[in-house]
Amino acid sequence: MKYLMLKRNVKMGMIVAVVTICFVSFLLTSCKTQIYHPMGTIEQPLSDDSVPKIVVAAMDKIDKDCYEVILQDTINHIEVWSMLKCSPEVSSEGYGILVFKDNQMTKMPDVYHGNNPLARYDADKGNLWLACGVMEGAGVHVERLSILRFNDEGMASVAFAIDPFMIQNAILQQLSYTIEDQQITFFDGERQLATATNSITDMGGFDDEQPVWIGENICYDISGEDVYVQFVPGVKFVTGLVLHYEDMPTLTARLNVKKDGSFDISDIECALWPFVGTYLDEDNREPNLHINYRRNDGKYDVQIGIFRLTSLDDGIAIMGDDGLEFTATDANGKPIFGLITLRMDTAIVTFTNSNWPLLENGSSFRYVRQPVEDVTTETE
Repeated sequence: MKYLMLKRNVKMGMIVAVVTICFVSFLLTSCKTQIYHPMGTIEQPLSDDSVPKIVVAAMDKIDKDCYEVILQDTINHIEVWSMLKCSPEVSSEGYGILVFKDNQMTKMPDVYHGNNPLARYDADKGNLWLACGVMEGAGVHVERLSILRFNDEGMASVAFAIDPFMIQNAILQQLSYTIEDQQITFFDGERQLATATNSITDMGGFDDEQPVWIGENICYDISGEDVYVQFVPGVKFVTGLVLHYEDMPTLTARLNVKKDGSFDISDIECALWPFVGTYLDEDNREPNLHINYRRNDGKYDVQIGIFRLTSLDDGIAIMGDDGLEFTATDANGKPIFGLITLRMDTAIVTFTNSNWPLLENGSSFRYVRQPVEDVTTETE
């Protein structure tokens, strides 16, 4: 498996392949089957590569067009920018963060942020949360969570970072499963979460020694007072293939971080249809993204509204390795293509193939899930 970014200390020889895994939630039942814990794919704490010298040099002269604003907290006078390019022609290779507080700027060229980083400031505790991708590739998305703090002059520094290896190990200790024939049932302690059923007949069935793996799909929700980690298990078959898909149960857990940076996790839950729901856009907090699952054909209906620009009402999406891949019709009646990725309760819509001049390739928009009591998951 080749990753697109810089981290590679994950067990190799694991090939991503397409599989259909169906799962349902059950009420807690007694279970006499032997209980197992998953294995981890991340073998050791991640090591940072050297910061490209061109990134350090580019920060000597700030060109705002080379940055993306990922946090604009007007109440606390804090902004966070992630560096996209060193110049219009040269990528930053995923490095570089600028932090502003009361017009005081902190340059952090050594912070690796990857794609679509998230930031939030907790004024009560004085913590600036930063979730950044450190492993990214086909079917792989792993983030590192950091807390930044400010000194009396308003300069920021990293107080501590939580390595994905440590998060993985915490999950491995708490999450358990049983296996019976071609069904894997996940547990948090004695509480049953979900059951995955294998429908593939040409891969030899689940691996007898260790079918469940954790570590190639870990991200965070830092949008609220509580911080959550989201992860998707992988499955190994007798043929040796390791598979990670959103079809598998998407699990979330509360992350309890202490003042010294130590942590534990609790309250593991299962999200059956992680993409389904109504989302509010970040500009005017209106419901402008609607995703509905169609059980009859396994596709998704997608409606996208972009504030003061356009709306796409006929989107159809399928689940791909990196998220929901959708096709819709633009304002000129032409096909337009894109990808929807999910970061806990934040959906990121990126247009990948557009001929409409007002929506360039790579244009990205964020939407936050609207809390609802009941979400329809089936259409005719």
